[in-house]
Amino acid sequence: MVSVNCAAIPDMLLESQLFGHERGAFTDAKTQHIGKFESAHNGTLFLDEIGDMPLSLQAKLLRAVETGEIERLGGTKPIPVDVRIVAATHCNLSEAVDNGTFRKDLYYRLNAVSLSLPSLRERREDIRMLTEYFVEKHCNTYAQPVRKIVPETLARLQNYPWPGNIRELENALIHAVILSDGEAVLPGHLPEEILAFGQPRVNIPKENYTPENQQTVSVPLGASLKTMEETFILDTLAWQNENRTKTAEVLEISVRTLQNRLKDYKQSSSL
Repeated sequence: MVSVNCAAIPDMLLESQLFGHERGAFTDAKTQHIGKFESAHNGTLFLDEIGDMPLSLQAKLLRAVETGEIERLGGTKPIPVDVRIVAATHCNLSEAVDNGTFRKDLYYRLNAVSLSLPSLRERREDIRMLTEYFVEKHCNTYAQPVRKIVPETLARLQNYPWPGNIRELENALIHAVILSDGEAVLPGHLPEEILAFGQPRVNIPKENYTPENQQTVSVPLGASLKTMEETFILDTLAWQNENRTKTAEVLEISVRTLQNRLKDYKQSSSL
């Protein structure tokens, strides 16, 4: 498997990186260069951030995908290549096609099997697991004892929208690990933008649930019953640390019913 980041290489060099060049093809081309396509022959070529590839190069990529042949810069002889293409992008390619920044024919040629990875804010149940993993990883990196994650800190992390997804979460936890000097990662160790986002509810284990620490759900007057139900279910899920089995027990519904409700909420939010 050969990888290339289309956004990290200047446009004028990307073509050479993908297709290679012959000696003398341009200034400083003193030797022949084998490109990523030839290097990936009989394997996989991963094109990361393909949405940032210039239009002029997209046409040449389309030809290579359709014909199974490439030509090095400065070359005249077609070179057969047998390559599986895997592409990834952070942008919406269908919108890029509509905007004229991505070729429609290339989009449909590549879009044989499409996998969409939900953003971190759409899968908050993963935040606890990722937090524990990153804290342990970077405590080891900086030769520190592994810190505990207190509920208040986890609540802050689960409340934040994470526009930078997992990379932002990892950087926030590196920040917290470096600043922490005790046995636990506290809210004050998190970056300012997370602390400034708003005060979340703290998830209290069911066995410790008392009138003194009772959680409440706020719904504006005039809200529909559907909105009230969604708010109540999602807040209960957060209270139970994203544990669907315990949430279903609290709500006195089946896990399947809960899963169907969450699926409906996710579909509604994506419209």
